[in-house]
Amino acid sequence: MILKSEWKWRWDFFDVTIIVSDLVADTFKRHVQFSNDFERGGQLFVDLTMADGLWLSEASLPHPDDAAGVDWLHLNQERCTAEIINANQRGLRLVGYWHTHPENIPTISPQDVMSFRKFSALNSTLLQNPLVVVVGRHAVDAWIVTKAHIEKAKLSSEARKEN
Repeated sequence: MILKSEWKWRWDFFDVTIIVSDLVADTFKRHVQFSNDFERGGQLFVDLTMADGLWLSEASLPHPDDAAGVDWLHLNQERCTAEIINANQRGLRLVGYWHTHPENIPTISPQDVMSFRKFSALNSTLLQNPLVVVVGRHAVDAWIVTKAHIEKAKLSSEARKEN
């Protein structure tokens, strides 16, 4: 499998670096939210089998069964469960989820933090510290959220190419 890296995210507190695949970056770019659009989102999966690092290799697509408004999103639980089962069968693991905001530079809101902690509690056997990605109009940012800590990723623009 060829996964070209557009960027890397680094969290010093957790001593974790995730390499974002081109496929995931393209998913984010295709689902930017403009002023009157509803939020969109999906789940995030890493490939633990890559020898050269932790790759964010899949971002599930928005689904018609999700409930959404201009400033809120609830992913359909049945679709999420099916995606997790399918991803696990392919060697991928759930690490969090992504959604859009109608702002140029995305921020993580108090509602987001509450939602992500609830998401983590619902998936506690699979996910204790979720990766949270917010897609804005001109940027994409990522956070790791725990019960007691929130850390925004540092972006590394060094691209790695895999052949």
